[in-house]
Amino acid sequence: MSDRPAARRPGATFAGVRPAPAAAAAAARPRRLAGLACLAASGLLALHAQPPAPVAPRPEPAPLRVILLGTGYPRPDPERAGPATAVAVGERLFLVDAGRGVVLRLAATEYPLKAVRAVLLTHLHSDHTSGLPDLFATSWIFGRSAPLELYGPRGTRSAARALEQYFAADVHIRRDLVERLPAAGATIQAHEIEAGLVFEDAEVRITAFAVDHRPVEPAFGYRFEARGRSVVISGDTRPSENLIRHARGADILVHEAYLPEHFDRVDTPEVAARLKRYHSTAEEAGQAAQQAGVKLLVLTHLVPGGPEETYRERASRYFKGRIVVGRDLMRFEP
Repeated sequence: MSDRPAARRPGATFAGVRPAPAAAAAAARPRRLAGLACLAASGLLALHAQPPAPVAPRPEPAPLRVILLGTGYPRPDPERAGPATAVAVGERLFLVDAGRGVVLRLAATEYPLKAVRAVLLTHLHSDHTSGLPDLFATSWIFGRSAPLELYGPRGTRSAARALEQYFAADVHIRRDLVERLPAAGATIQAHEIEAGLVFEDAEVRITAFAVDHRPVEPAFGYRFEARGRSVVISGDTRPSENLIRHARGADILVHEAYLPEHFDRVDTPEVAARLKRYHSTAEEAGQAAQQAGVKLLVLTHLVPGGPEETYRERASRYFKGRIVVGRDLMRFEP
């Protein structure tokens, strides 16, 4: 016996009775309509029963990302903003220093201004802070609703109060009269720090350590640690054993560097000698990186900007790992 269904004769019903043509048409019409309705209903049910399309998993952000926002020095250079380095932890930014042009460099990244979680000052020299007023005001205007968290040495609190006073008229207009921006964003939460742990949460640990920038005291470097990765930023310093100790084993060391012949050329002998005493040459940066055993040395705060191969060659006399002579907006992931 075949298990195939019996063939249906044209015009016949399953009962084998063939109605008159008019009657057959009339009888078939409601069945066709009912069949269409069933098909439509089943299609709708199938549509609703289908699981939602799978959503591609969001890529996990890098544990740490370093972005050079400014690699220059006090002399204005359109290619190099003032000293500033961003350390991204997931979607948050921690800024080490805020030199000239920091907001414009931030605008060239994918991070909104409100992503800035804190600013950590290495010291209060103007080339490291001159972009801070713009950062404070502009980040508030464009999305920051909480106080700007500002960490730094003695004097940071009075600088913060002075900034709030400087912008008092503007704050009144934008907070009370026109945009009605959140009041908290027009304030600065200043933290005057000592060497040691300055910030820690579930994702990142930030340690400040003393460096040797005398007669500027105190002056700090910072070590960032997240998910087994580490980044160290030297700040301004002459060769420093304490820097080497805190940079030990870091994935990335971001270190200042200068060329002595530049100071000799543009300054008096007395001023040149004093400047050389509280900064590090490219060779000294290479020595620090080698002694600390870091994986990558990034040179920044270049005095002067320009002769990149000279910086690289001099640092490589001592450091045998990878060396990058920084340019604005370069980024690195450990």
